[in-house]
Amino acid sequence: MLLLLTAAVCCFTVTACGDKDDKSSAEETSSSAEADVPENGVGEIIDKDDKSSAEETSSSAPANVPENGVGEIIEPDADSQESDLGSYRYSSSGVKLYYDEAEYPTELVLSLERYFTSFEKKDFEAYKQCVYPKYIDEMNVFLERDFGYDIETSFNTQCDNLSANMGGEFTITRVKAEKPETEDIDAEIKEYFDMLGESFQKDFYKEVTDDVEDIHFMTFYIMARDTDGNESMLVSGFDIVFVEKDGKYYTFG
Repeated sequence: MLLLLTAAVCCFTVTACGDKDDKSSAEETSSSAEADVPENGVGEIIDKDDKSSAEETSSSAPANVPENGVGEIIEPDADSQESDLGSYRYSSSGVKLYYDEAEYPTELVLSLERYFTSFEKKDFEAYKQCVYPKYIDEMNVFLERDFGYDIETSFNTQCDNLSANMGGEFTITRVKAEKPETEDIDAEIKEYFDMLGESFQKDFYKEVTDDVEDIHFMTFYIMARDTDGNESMLVSGFDIVFVEKDGKYYTFG
């Protein structure tokens, strides 16, 4: 299912679910990485149990994670609680990122993290930095015309819905990106932009493809921790589109 976080569907609600590669848990966990990971980067490979518990994780990323980057690959021990999730990297904000760099550039996965962190922090300005600018312009026109409110109102509604799913405030702990199961990614992408084009009353697919350098399509999962320290699935197995332009990645929704 392609993620469409817009007010075109008025109230987007994500149900905490999913039992694919990522597993939700009622155990207390921490979204932060180890203290030796540098800001906005990732840590080095760790040969120890990386158990999902508040007792065994700290509140910040390892100090050797570079700003706006990620650390080295961490391989959980085979007998650890996280072994089924596979290898990961820490971002500088302490989020565990699960992805294959051969499939998806690190900056693309960090952009996905920043996108959802904007909902966590209810930061509309940060959200706008993650979303394709022309989409924001067109969606504002569409929402005002058909619903009588703007995209910031839609964003605030999305924040409220996600918070409601988590029972209040939450912190992003894990982000996973993987290849979609669809056999025809190009067709899925075109169908998505054609759907937006119907709302915007224009050929939005051509406008976007003429403007950007590349389009990325992936399936993703988001896990988060609530205020009681319990970690669970926030978004499970949705598809999302990102475009690449001038070295940056932007999504829609």
